Amino acid sequence: MNEQEYTQIAQQHREALYRFAVRYTADGDSAWDTVQDALVELWTHRSDVEPLKAKGWMVRVMYRQLVDQHRRAERFRKLAPELTQQEWYDQHDNFELHDAMQQALGQLPDQHRAILLMKDLEGYQYKEIAQLTGLEESQVTGILYRARINLKKAYMKLNTIKQQAI
Repeated sequence: MNEQEYTQIAQQHREALYRFAVRYTADGDSAWDTVQDALVELWTHRSDVEPLKAKGWMVRVMYRQLVDQHRRAERFRKLAPELTQQEWYDQHDNFELHDAMQQALGQLPDQHRAILLMKDLEGYQYKEIAQLTGLEESQVTGILYRARINLKKAYMKLNTIKQQAI
């Protein structure tokens, strides 16, 4: 891949990569950082990556980075004192639909959240998700089914708690 192909790929895919990352992290700044890291990695490995496979390659790099970031954050979160559920709701009086969905997504395991975002929001096919995550297509199907059920349960639970608080 030459410099011109790299520039074209970066311009063509950076917005889609950002949308994937921001839905996974729920933080625009860290999402841009992840996209930039993926673009740097692509530049570093430009001789090894075919231009047609660059987007999938960058998604895989970002997925791994996001999982690593989440694991690091979990380690620190365990050290910090947690708020009780009531304290959390007292601090967030105006809990909107977007916030509730982000919270529900946050309750899903990393793998479930990533696969759900890839399929439902980014429009990847099962085969593509399987290749990106290193799973079988049947595993992707099962995980996606469980992720959707768990997301619905978590969202309904959050809405029930919110309505009771009102």
